[in-house]
Amino acid sequence: MDENIKERVMEKIETVIERVEFIEEHLSKEILGDRILRKAIYKEFQEAVEAASDVCAMVRRGLNSSAKDDYSNIDFLVERDILEEGMGEKLKEANGLRNRLIHEYDGVNDKIACYAIRELIEDLREFSLEVLKWIKK
Repeated sequence: MDENIKERVMEKIETVIERVEFIEEHLSKEILGDRILRKAIYKEFQEAVEAASDVCAMVRRGLNSSAKDDYSNIDFLVERDILEEGMGEKLKEANGLRNRLIHEYDGVNDKIACYAIRELIEDLREFSLEVLKWIKK
């Protein structure tokens, strides 16, 4: 993989980790009653997922394949054994939640959204570690 792409991937991974750390630090039951903090958590989650999606697209391009939509890029990395299948499913789940938070399809149930974010942030951290291990090979 081109060194320029590796460097950009590393920058995006850093973004994912920074956003995950912010969420871990601030995610608590109190956010359900604090609209500003809740919206900040949602924004941090959205940015983490977007950075992870960017990583998938960049890795795919780095392997001389045209990047496509987020889900196809995830599937491509799973097919190439860069990501485990379970991780691919978690990334798709995170992407779906990101879309729901941004577009507010049928409204957002904050209790469910916060629970889902709590469940998915560790997967985003693990994704970062998996990609870093693959890059160092």
